Amino acid sequence: MPDDQSLTLAVGRMEGQMREVVHTVNNLAQKFEDLARAVDRSAHLPAAVEENKADIAALNVRVTALEAIENQRKGALSLGAVLIKTIPWLIPAGVLGGVAALVGKAVGL
Repeated sequence: MPDDQSLTLAVGRMEGQMREVVHTVNNLAQKFEDLARAVDRSAHLPAAVEENKADIAALNVRVTALEAIENQRKGALSLGAVLIKTIPWLIPAGVLGGVAALVGKAVGL
């Protein structure tokens, strides 16, 4: 009888190991299915990257144009600031020049 029990135990162990193999294969199959779904969900990424590259190129052109406009504006403000600083000196000088011209005419110079 001991031989019969050892054979039954061996068959039981093999059956348990076979179940474990089946469970392992099922777990791996689920993991591969999840991986395939993840790959399917990320299939749009290369097109999105190309769209982003095009958008970035367009934004670079816009930024360059805006920087040029800003530089022109700063230059105009600088010219305006120079004029504003110069005009207070020109007005009295012009008035004094006009007075000197009138005085010169009146005196007969």
